[in-house]
Amino acid sequence: MDNDKYIPEEIKGWNWGAFLTSIIWGIRFKCYKTFLVYIPLFGFFYLFVVGARANQWAWQNNHWESIEAFKATQKKWTLGTLVFYIALIAFAVTYVNKGVSEFENAPYASLALVALEQSESFQANIGKPYEYSLYAGTQRGYEAKGFAEMTFDVQGVNGKGKLFVNASHVNQVWQLECLSIQYANSKQPDILIPCD
Repeated sequence: MDNDKYIPEEIKGWNWGAFLTSIIWGIRFKCYKTFLVYIPLFGFFYLFVVGARANQWAWQNNHWESIEAFKATQKKWTLGTLVFYIALIAFAVTYVNKGVSEFENAPYASLALVALEQSESFQANIGKPYEYSLYAGTQRGYEAKGFAEMTFDVQGVNGKGKLFVNASHVNQVWQLECLSIQYANSKQPDILIPCD
């Protein structure tokens, strides 16, 4: 690193590419100080140092034909970083939505909703039409045997509540083990299928 190398004022400023991809950026531009972000707790705060000082480090550690060439390179790196993060977020959202949709449309969810709709208390406290969405849950075993423990938010014309579903399957033939709903306006859950 050439600490005595003149740093033009034009290149000083925040560097999003270095901030968002500090280690990779540091390797590419020979700025190995970025590895300090791996230090627990300290590393989080050091990320902001990287973002603020990255341009100076990159200028000192590399040969640049001109200020314009330097700026163009850093701009491309920032744009590439943003595209990467946007793609990553889009993939994550798609993956999560796909998983949630599979749970919401699973056979045990259909069984639970059929049983729920037959309840008079459901008609009085939730009513039709209604919407439901996955709140939380676990599913284990996808082949010969398995189980699911799910909680769904349910909201209808008369109110809302939380539906608790326990189900099991043998060779993908599902059956309900427990089914209850906690209405928002009630302290006690309404047990539709008691647990054994």
